[in-house]
Amino acid sequence: MSKTMYLLIGAAMGAAVGMALNYFLGPADDTTYDAEYRSRLDFAFDEGRRAAEEKERQLRRQIVDYRKPGANGSTGA
Repeated sequence: MSKTMYLLIGAAMGAAVGMALNYFLGPADDTTYDAEYRSRLDFAFDEGRRAAEEKERQLRRQIVDYRKPGANGSTGA
């Protein structure tokens, strides 16, 4: 391949990487540029944290339920 072809391939790859970074680190919909600026990545991290916290609460409830007397089908006798 010629140097020109390598240049075009490199430019195309650079543009693709730039577009991906702009999408993930750019502003989310209806975002204003102030002290509360948040990117799509920030929203994704927050959503992940909320899902993890909800799953943790759910598992903790299951542990408490399993520890209750008679929860495993036993009558305690």
